[in-house]
Amino acid sequence: MAASLTANAIAVVNGGDLNLKPVVQVLDVRLISAAQERYRMVVSDGSATQQALLATQLGVLVKAEKVKKGSVVQLLEYISSTVQGRRIIIVLNMQTLVIECEIIGNPNLPPEAAEITLQASSNNNFGNSKGASLSRAGIVSSSGTNPGNNVQSFHPTVQPSYKPPPNYKNRGAIMKNEAPARIIPIAALNPYQGRWAIKARVTAKGELRRYNNARGDGKVFSFDLLDSDGGEIRATCFNAVVDRFYEIVDVGKVYMISKGTLKPARKSFNHLNNEWEIFLESTSTVELCPDEDNSIPTQQFNFRPISEIENAENNSIVDIIGIVTSINPSVTILRKNGMETLRRILNMKDVSGRSVELTLWGDFCNREGRQLQEMLDSGIFPVLAVKAGKVNDFSGKSVGTISSTQLYIDPNSSEAHSLRKWFDGGGKNAASQSISRDAMPELSPNDIRKKVSQIKHEGLGRGDKPDWVTVKATISFIKTDTFCYTACPLMIGDRRCSKKVSRLASGNWCCDRCDKEFEECDYRYLLQAQVQDHTGLTWVTAFQESGEEILGCSAKELYMLKYEENDDTRFGEIIRRSLFQQYLFKLKIKEEHFGDEQRVKITVIKAEKVNPSTESRYLLDLILKHSA
Repeated sequence: MAASLTANAIAVVNGGDLNLKPVVQVLDVRLISAAQERYRMVVSDGSATQQALLATQLGVLVKAEKVKKGSVVQLLEYISSTVQGRRIIIVLNMQTLVIECEIIGNPNLPPEAAEITLQASSNNNFGNSKGASLSRAGIVSSSGTNPGNNVQSFHPTVQPSYKPPPNYKNRGAIMKNEAPARIIPIAALNPYQGRWAIKARVTAKGELRRYNNARGDGKVFSFDLLDSDGGEIRATCFNAVVDRFYEIVDVGKVYMISKGTLKPARKSFNHLNNEWEIFLESTSTVELCPDEDNSIPTQQFNFRPISEIENAENNSIVDIIGIVTSINPSVTILRKNGMETLRRILNMKDVSGRSVELTLWGDFCNREGRQLQEMLDSGIFPVLAVKAGKVNDFSGKSVGTISSTQLYIDPNSSEAHSLRKWFDGGGKNAASQSISRDAMPELSPNDIRKKVSQIKHEGLGRGDKPDWVTVKATISFIKTDTFCYTACPLMIGDRRCSKKVSRLASGNWCCDRCDKEFEECDYRYLLQAQVQDHTGLTWVTAFQESGEEILGCSAKELYMLKYEENDDTRFGEIIRRSLFQQYLFKLKIKEEHFGDEQRVKITVIKAEKVNPSTESRYLLDLILKHSA
């Protein structure tokens, strides 16, 4: 098939014209880095030849044999750059016009390469004029050996003189390129480019960290970038550069970034899907851009099912999404360095039939942790997307937050909508197996069903760890003399103190723990009840949330009826309507020491009235399972 090459294309491209989109012929293409699948080519415009380096993502064209020796291609996006004093074209995007074609024209090579060509053709079995031309073009080194992935061994090509376009002004003996750097995709970035710019959104911003090493004290921070093509890369600043950019970089905003240095990404710290990392310098620019077209997404996820986390490597970084089914209060933890931090543990489940423990550290406990707690307390089971969580195998498999982790509550995404539909359509009651050995148990009413008699006969709660079971039973008796207590309403960190308080002569309340007085106190359930099924009965204790689920009103409302309004009739009605109702009780069973006595304490974690439809489905599934 006849093909026409763009006349004088090599000179024009090297002169700085980035809009020509020339048609050239591939004289040779070779792999120079197997690890990165990077290829270099020799291209010709029919008279001049030039070394060219393919961007990583274009390697698939060579592997698919859509680009080979003799192919005619059109360069759509490219940069002419100088590497180690040698000119080279970086090809960012191209298309193949003709896959196979005879050599077009008479490509000229520098005269000084002739002697090298003859020697190289002999050493490398290039037995014809084409082989000699390829050798002189830089396929082999001056020693006659293949340079492999050493870009420095490329031989420069003498190019015809070319008058630069108008935007390149002649100032004395130096030609200075004053054209702005061209915006390229993040995926096309590589260390061989001279002038580049990227337009990207900041998806995460790390904390400002200080360090001390043999070279002295310093400070550093990093931020992650995402562009409209889905490319991600991390930018890092040190010392004086931190002062320039730390305050102006905000998560969610779009910036134009240029004049940075690309170095290999440190994969032990950098989880992004990019082999490079940008190091900003004193000459770098970071300019805020208007986000008018919203073409750059706010975040990019690579979600893995919770079931896959079970086989994930320790310390690996993962994205997960699931329904939050339970959450613990925050607790203060003393780190090895003597500093205190907060920890909060929650449970997530998804459609894979597995659940996992997620540990929130530091500020995550107060921000997203408190919001999740309030939603769960209101009976809402939120969807939580975790970007860049760290896998831990200390106790089964769990996931924890790190400085670059981001949490999204009920995100507006197809994955979140699909998960919500599954959960509301029956997934809430589907049994799931935890991959975290010490995980807080699920609140599903269908897991680990026991009868009341089995609590005693199987010695539940007498091991090193609590037993968590579900029992279907009715309440036969409720103690009404001590159904609640007066509690401290003051906040300690992100949660209330809730210790028992006493009333002073002044009418105020006093907390010995907080050593403070206040006019109003909280009222919290401490409900003791007797539950029974057809096999036996036992005593249980229900605290605030589970007490409200059983009685249908707050402890304060019930306290006021009994002790302030003296309305024994309404008080008795509330108690009686809770009796002999069938519930699914989620129980925590643990042996505790009271002085010299050991007793098994049974705590109601959750109480749900039996839903006949849901319970029927559970029983039918049980019958089918036993039949099989």
